[in-house]
Amino acid sequence: MDFTEDQIKHILEKYKKSLQDNRDKYHNIRKLNSDFMEKNRQRARDHYKNNTQKKKDYYETHKDEINIKQRYRYYKSKDNIEKFKEKFPDDYKMLIDTGYIQS
Repeated sequence: MDFTEDQIKHILEKYKKSLQDNRDKYHNIRKLNSDFMEKNRQRARDHYKNNTQKKKDYYETHKDEINIKQRYRYYKSKDNIEKFKEKFPDDYKMLIDTGYIQS
């Protein structure tokens, strides 16, 4: 299914307008409704309670990757990426293999 440039432009404009309409509806109507806000807050609390263990499990299974990425960001912020490569060559290779950084 091929679209012309005008059709693509029209589709994108409709999409942007719908996003803006939804944003306006939330900020001007729903956010001012106290019943909606209370239900929304309760839903958020329930979601937090129901998914706390999932977050912990995710962290436990990906702990090494998270720590390696954090260590890399630290060295990057200090402009010592070469030092990171020297100290942790296996970690640097893992970051390249996973696509986190491009060499």
